[in-house]
Amino acid sequence: MSQSAKQWQSLYGEAAVGVHLFSHVYNNNGRRFSTAFQFGDHLGVGYVFDNGLDVGLKVQHFSNGAIKRPNPGA
Repeated sequence: MSQSAKQWQSLYGEAAVGVHLFSHVYNNNGRRFSTAFQFGDHLGVGYVFDNGLDVGLKVQHFSNGAIKRPNPGA
């Protein structure tokens, strides 16, 4: 493995906030969203190994920001 590839092995974190347009209104185990438009945020951590394998864990949340009821979030 080249020296330049090895510089990228490490622990990392990620975070984001954005908007989403689902292809249909989402049904979360009987708790139906009222709109296909949603706000989303996520937090994640991961590790890139010497061989390039990237393993991560991410928690994500969707909600319409109370622009229409019901707003169960997921």
